[in-house]
Amino acid sequence: MGVLKSKEKIKGADIVLYLYDVNEMSRDELETIVLAIRKQNSNIIVVANKADTFTDVLKHEDQNEIIISAREKTGIDELKNKLFEIAGGEGINTENIIVTNARHYAALQEVSKSLKEIKLGIANNLTGDLLSIDINRCLHYLGEISGEITNEDRLDYIFSKFCIGK
Repeated sequence: MGVLKSKEKIKGADIVLYLYDVNEMSRDELETIVLAIRKQNSNIIVVANKADTFTDVLKHEDQNEIIISAREKTGIDELKNKLFEIAGGEGINTENIIVTNARHYAALQEVSKSLKEIKLGIANNLTGDLLSIDINRCLHYLGEISGEITNEDRLDYIFSKFCIGK
């Protein structure tokens, strides 16, 4: 069941990131897996992790392979740039976007406010648990726009913020 669900998600994804540990997989195994994923979705970025622990990292012929070290934080900017490029990058024209739904506009305003608070919290070295409050708030409003938040969720959110006595 899990494999079928994964294949379904791969088919529907805009971009597939395949992250593998360079110490745990041979080039032949990688080629086989990437080929199988590519049959489902051609928009794949192969990410080789733990480059700091492996001296013989050979870049795959695939132009969409990025070599990173999560521990040393190397290659992360290259990965971000590749994601941005594949997602449309500089070709996205935001000047002509009009939000016609007042509820979506209000939610976007809240998302913007949350993102500013998250950025400020990061700059002030707030702990993850404190940042998570603003991150969850941001995700809540994004969920309202995408339809992942239902009316029942909204009511739960409202009642969680107010003390209602019996």
